[in-house]
Amino acid sequence: MNTAYDEILDFVTSAPTLAAIVRFEHSPTTLERVAYLITGDFTGTITPEERDELREFHKAAEFVQQLKVRAQRRLELSSGSY
Repeated sequence: MNTAYDEILDFVTSAPTLAAIVRFEHSPTTLERVAYLITGDFTGTITPEERDELREFHKAAEFVQQLKVRAQRRLELSSGSY
């Protein structure tokens, strides 16, 4: 399985608080892998499988961003901030 997805699944199933969701970041290992994939995509040196992996990471990153936005909204609502 994709490391980014593994991290997200492990995180979400750990029952994080809303604040923890807002603070979530991928591990340095995952970020290094993504940097490699982005560089390789730019230079045309990655395989089709790696290109698919990069696309999947982008999807995962969009999902995490949506989680963070919703968690932040709920935090603001619960604290009375609008």
